[in-house]
Amino acid sequence: MSVPSRWCLLSFVALLAASPLAAPAAAADCQSRVYALLLAAYPGAAGETGDNGEFLRLPGPAMRWINLEDVVCKVWPAAPDRTLLAVKLRHEAADGGDEDLADLDLLIADSTQTRILQRYHQANALDSDAIRVSGLSLDTARYRLDDRTTAFGLRVNYSGSSRANPYSSTSLSLYVPDGATLRPVLRNLEVALDRGEWDTQCVGEFESVQRTVAIDAKRDHGYAGLLVASSASTSRNEPQDEECSSSETPVVKSRERLRYDGREYVVPAPLRGLD
Repeated sequence: MSVPSRWCLLSFVALLAASPLAAPAAAADCQSRVYALLLAAYPGAAGETGDNGEFLRLPGPAMRWINLEDVVCKVWPAAPDRTLLAVKLRHEAADGGDEDLADLDLLIADSTQTRILQRYHQANALDSDAIRVSGLSLDTARYRLDDRTTAFGLRVNYSGSSRANPYSSTSLSLYVPDGATLRPVLRNLEVALDRGEWDTQCVGEFESVQRTVAIDAKRDHGYAGLLVASSASTSRNEPQDEECSSSETPVVKSRERLRYDGREYVVPAPLRGLD
């Protein structure tokens, strides 16, 4: 390549990088930035390779480990200059068998610079025993609570290990930025539930519940209410003519409004997920 041609190519690349059109593409690729952002969030962390993958070992008397595969990130559509991260802080590097202890860290990072803007820590939020934490996901639906405040969500998936008593559940919590930290405004709303009891051959009963969340126009203590719509169904299996037959009940729909009490949304006991 001639010098003038090379100079033109470099100039084009520089102009593209400086263009506003380049920012969304750079911001969208948060996964490639996870390791650098974790080092910014946890100074002194050291990399380790274990039987279960690549880890960061955090310094301090209460030692914690981060499996990089446990970290989820997402550029926040409501604020593209911000990147959200959910981090599982394991108490032990290796899986602990029937019981695994883990904390939760939520981070908001700058989408273009390697710096952490806000964070929230909850001890033992992701502990597993017979019911295990099977996954995390960031929910960036537009939870517009007032004219200046938009929340984001974290969904925690749980699963049981019993074949005779299948169980899976998803809980939703919402958070809002508050100074240098994050503040939970909704805790453990169960948005999905599937469970049952059967003889592992045919006979059994099963229940399924799905919930959606919408924003209400009416406000309490300044924040919009949350409208929770539920759809529940049950089914039963039993032998019939040498086959296993399933019968389902009609879907039961209901709706409930969650009000903000000035600190957080009040979740009735029947709608609460695992703590």
